[in-house]
Amino acid sequence: MGETKSNTVLGRIAAAGREDHQARAMTLQKAMRVTLTKVADSLMDLPLAVIGSVVQKVTGDGLESVIDDDALLLLLDGPTARVGAVQFDPVLVGGMIQQQTIGTVRPDTGAARPMTRTDAAICAPLLDAVFERVPKIVDSAEDARLVDGFRFGAKAEHSRALRIALEAPEYTILRLTIDLARGTRQGEMVIILPIQHLEVTVPEGPDDHGEHKLQPPEMSKVVMDLTTELNMILCRVKLPLTKVRDLKPGDVLDIPPGHFPNVQICEKFGRVLGQGVVGHVDGLRAVKPKQKPLHASQPLRRASDEDRVDMPKVEEIGDRRRAQDTDARVSQSNEKSEDAGAAQQTTTLGKPSDADGANDSEHKVPAIADAPEVDLPALEDFPDLEDLPDLADMPDLADLSETKLPIAS
Repeated sequence: MGETKSNTVLGRIAAAGREDHQARAMTLQKAMRVTLTKVADSLMDLPLAVIGSVVQKVTGDGLESVIDDDALLLLLDGPTARVGAVQFDPVLVGGMIQQQTIGTVRPDTGAARPMTRTDAAICAPLLDAVFERVPKIVDSAEDARLVDGFRFGAKAEHSRALRIALEAPEYTILRLTIDLARGTRQGEMVIILPIQHLEVTVPEGPDDHGEHKLQPPEMSKVVMDLTTELNMILCRVKLPLTKVRDLKPGDVLDIPPGHFPNVQICEKFGRVLGQGVVGHVDGLRAVKPKQKPLHASQPLRRASDEDRVDMPKVEEIGDRRRAQDTDARVSQSNEKSEDAGAAQQTTTLGKPSDADGANDSEHKVPAIADAPEVDLPALEDFPDLEDLPDLADMPDLADLSETKLPIAS
């Protein structure tokens, strides 16, 4: 009987210790509550408080009941190609916009409006700051791994696009009830994060201590096991709305020529990744991607060029240009030196002497060296000039001096 009481007392003491430790521990819910309050105050000067939080785990198929079509839906980019999401109640989005535009939060009027990319840009700094601070303060390594590395990615246009982007088998849902401006507005913020299941491998033999160490999988295996979605776009055809409305099974659309060898390979968000050629393999339609040249940055040889023509390397062209620039600078420097010497010599030769006959030797032009004798061909005799006609008698200069010429008015 005494032993039973002793065990009961010890159990109560242990339970009290666990409760005290849990109260002091920084859980994911507590870290989100503290971080959101500080970030909203520092970034927006917005009084924000988390008045409720719920954590649950759902499968990928269970996200249908979590996502709200009327909310602001945002995608999160995470490490190792993981994708998360956050949805904001429009009431919260309107309060944050009011705080950053007019400096105060007003009560909700109930007027609904579609969420835009401007709303996403308003919430992006808040999310980035939260996901940067929370992994550093949580106590659990599992919670830190869950939220570490996520950042704002893009706005999802609708709930269907968000569900397509979320491909993980299991997710952690964190529902936060948020109060803005001390009861002026209240709404819900839902954070959807994929759960990463780490596979471990056991080495073939034990280590030095006789124990098997668990090792994480290789990065190459993780990357090669990832799945992706690619769309092959053959061409884009423009049709009147009336013709599209009248389309029925069996109708034939004309495809412009030249599109089968130039199929666009696009990701699920529409970004073009490359081109391919349409064909068939084992009776099935297939697309063969076109391989890019290994050295696309180098100039390609024209068909008219000879095979023996060698294209100069970029390094050789740079060396030639530098050598030409150096020669040009040296030539300009030599020309300047010669011009300066010639000017100095001209000044010396033209300087007058202080006294007649004094220092004549200093001002004499140096003798030109004897030129070599060159035999020039004999010139032919020029023809005699014809006799010039007699000129009329010209008046004497004395008579011209007395002649008075009229002055033009």
